[in-house]
Amino acid sequence: MTKTCQECGAALAEGTACIDLFHTLLLLEHEVAADSVGSGDGRVAHFYAVSAYILQHPLGMGYTAAALAGARRGLADHLAGKLSLEQLRQRVRLATNGPVRITRRADDEVVRWPVDAWPLTVADVIAGGVTGYTDRVTAWAESIVQTLACQA
Repeated sequence: MTKTCQECGAALAEGTACIDLFHTLLLLEHEVAADSVGSGDGRVAHFYAVSAYILQHPLGMGYTAAALAGARRGLADHLAGKLSLEQLRQRVRLATNGPVRITRRADDEVVRWPVDAWPLTVADVIAGGVTGYTDRVTAWAESIVQTLACQA
């Protein structure tokens, strides 16, 4: 029997949660990295994968509204070629320096995107295996940025 993730809509096998799919994605990413040592794509693909998962799971990941807004802006800026990964790291370091929290407290606002259905999910990315992983994770990240832009 299958169920679906309440946040992204991915199909889940009985007894699993979407975070299990994310862990599978990270294992797949490790296989991809082993197949393409030195290609440089691994860091970007990892950034896209983590950002995409975080943005599709604002409740489950527990980030503040400000942290999610920063993740959304960072992903969009990188996809648009406006910032490198190093520039994004510097932006995050500056934004989270000092007493700034990135995780929600019980009384903090919970972000709920006005999205009826996501075009791609973590399940779609892992379904294809190693071959084409980078293209799929990039398409996933782009689909999230586009979907959220349409909801603004």
